[in-house]
Amino acid sequence: MLQTRAMGDDLGVAVDLGATRVRVCVGSSSGKLSRRKTMVMRITPEVDDYLGQLVRLVSRTMEGVKVGGVCVASPGPLDLKRGMITGTANLPYPEVPIVDALQDALGTNVHLVNDANAAALGEWLRGAGRGLRNVFYLTISTGIGGGAIVDGRLLLGKEGNAAEVGHVTIDSRGELTCGCGRKGHWEAYCSGRGIPKLANLMSSRFTEGEKRGVSGSPLAGPWAYGDAPSVFMAAAKGDRFAKRVVAEVGRLNAIGVANVTDTFDPQLLTIGGGVALNNPEMVIPPIKKIAPDYAINRIPEIRMTPLGDDAGLLGALSAALDPSLIGE
Repeated sequence: MLQTRAMGDDLGVAVDLGATRVRVCVGSSSGKLSRRKTMVMRITPEVDDYLGQLVRLVSRTMEGVKVGGVCVASPGPLDLKRGMITGTANLPYPEVPIVDALQDALGTNVHLVNDANAAALGEWLRGAGRGLRNVFYLTISTGIGGGAIVDGRLLLGKEGNAAEVGHVTIDSRGELTCGCGRKGHWEAYCSGRGIPKLANLMSSRFTEGEKRGVSGSPLAGPWAYGDAPSVFMAAAKGDRFAKRVVAEVGRLNAIGVANVTDTFDPQLLTIGGGVALNNPEMVIPPIKKIAPDYAINRIPEIRMTPLGDDAGLLGALSAALDPSLIGE
């Protein structure tokens, strides 16, 4: 039988399900996070093995503590009614029955929310969005995602996948393929996974003369960039080609933010995720400068999240303690 949350209970468990890294913590109703644990998950062929790892990690984190609930913040797509992850670019399983698995093992109520929606909740309740009714949270990390607070409520959609802005199309030619398998998505070009692919695409358009021109840059040239941090580092050191790539990422991010502005009309748009948090001076200014060229609505205040990496954990904690925030 599941535990029910008594009126005095003020502890919950937040789970942030990343691409390979999972973070778990216990938190209080005041937003204080404690008992943090992190584990790199082994992606095995069987979904039960994956769920077993997760159950053991959460069990160790909450051992000896009575909690009012658990909330898992996960990349989508999700099916909230069935408590399922129904397919991501990160996991090889067609469905992950995460709510039932954790609920049966832990004996407490378990809830599921999109990770960017959780971060939007965290920003709204604990971060820069406090006191506002229309807030958008954008994460630019391994992938790109978004969460929207509209008129004082988290926007969920029919299955919990509203505001999946990383999968809006910003290139109708579809020159790059997203991790989801579709072409032309924002995430395919400007995420941590996408930026090296964009660099390779841009270098493939060069003539031999142009390649010789950029090879005089301080670093080796476009063919040397194996990951997004390398691109940003090279741009910071003055590499001419890397600076071109970063400029194109900025332009495409601005188009994405203009689409967000025209669709959700937020008062505040905050940005988080590893790519943005590690390179704020190369990510935020181009968006602020270029987005007005594409949007018809007034551009909102745009700023980096003050919550750093914890926005999603804080949102998941809030939902664990008050499931009505996610429509339950």
